[in-house]
Amino acid sequence: MTDAPSWNPLDPGFLSDPYPHYARLRAEDPVHRTPLGPLIVSRYDDAFQVLRDPTTSVRRSNRPEDIPEYMEPLEKRRMERAPSILGLDPPDHTRLRKLVQRTFTPRSISNMRAQTETIVESLLDDLAACDTIDLIADYAFVVPFTVIHTMLGLPEADTAKVREWSGALTQTLEPFLTPDQVTAAVDAGHRMDAYLTDAIEWKRREPADDLLTGLIQVEAEGDRLDSDELLSMVGLLFVAGHETTVNLIGNGTNALLSHPDQVELVRTGQVDDENMTEELLRYDSPVQTSGRHLTQDTVIGGIEVAADEWVLTALGSANRDESFWGDTASDLDLTRDGAARHLSFGSGVHHCLGAALARMEGEIAISRLVRRFPELSVVEEPTINARIILRGRGTFPVNLGAPS
Repeated sequence: MTDAPSWNPLDPGFLSDPYPHYARLRAEDPVHRTPLGPLIVSRYDDAFQVLRDPTTSVRRSNRPEDIPEYMEPLEKRRMERAPSILGLDPPDHTRLRKLVQRTFTPRSISNMRAQTETIVESLLDDLAACDTIDLIADYAFVVPFTVIHTMLGLPEADTAKVREWSGALTQTLEPFLTPDQVTAAVDAGHRMDAYLTDAIEWKRREPADDLLTGLIQVEAEGDRLDSDELLSMVGLLFVAGHETTVNLIGNGTNALLSHPDQVELVRTGQVDDENMTEELLRYDSPVQTSGRHLTQDTVIGGIEVAADEWVLTALGSANRDESFWGDTASDLDLTRDGAARHLSFGSGVHHCLGAALARMEGEIAISRLVRRFPELSVVEEPTINARIILRGRGTFPVNLGAPS
């Protein structure tokens, strides 16, 4: 680590464990000018303020001359498609979110709970015949992929191929891309669009009681999703609907296995499973940063910040801020009061649309895994996926042991 506190993902060890870097930023430079240009805020109150400020924007304006030549194919693809709700401000964001929420409701999530339990139990039955598995590839990915696939009512697909496309597409959320990653993302985008377009047309002919049918049919006050908006929304729900939850399950299980006293509380039913999930989300957030463009001069943490700045909120840091969480902020405590106040799903109008689904999946997948396999243990240290925004494990070899 350098002498001065810094948010620099290129520093050795930053991506494997960013939390010591965050601690120094909170203590010494909470509104920090990063080596990459943007500001980053690391304290809870400052991040909360920026995320909920209605004058900020999620749009980051890049002039054509600011875009490297190798990025142009990806930029062209973005321009040709309906924008994702992630990149829209009110009133456009409000309109699309309102339409989607008419189908993506707490009731629909609740109805998926029994199906999710069945999916998890069936997968655990299959895994019981194994000694060692890769927790990410064999479990953490399979659960949310199957859940969102079932929830949307999508036709059968080549799981390996779809996962490859999904991984290439989520890479585009990162601030740095190589030419090879751009090429892979553009190709994956075309292939995913073709798969989902066919699925939408099939569902128009064969409507059913599922989320995709609901999105096709949804209408409010004479308004509905057009074809491009529908494709963009389904793509977002499908990809985001499992990629971030993979990280929740992987990060959460790793945190538990690193704290034997805490995993024992889960195994013996001494903690509430919902609170367990909230604390795991707080302790090692699947999403580490979220950016906002300031449209007017703003005071953040007592510091005047000029309009037109791009400000990153360090969600992972805010979730461990001692000034908000107290002296135990860096501890894993599944009994923590108020754990659900974490910022892992953001806050304000852009609070994650799929938060309830991710919570439900994580709760069921993690609690049932550690209870079914009480001897679950790490075979070798899991790898980190080396992403700046979507923090997760790349590979995670574990020994299941004898099932209970």
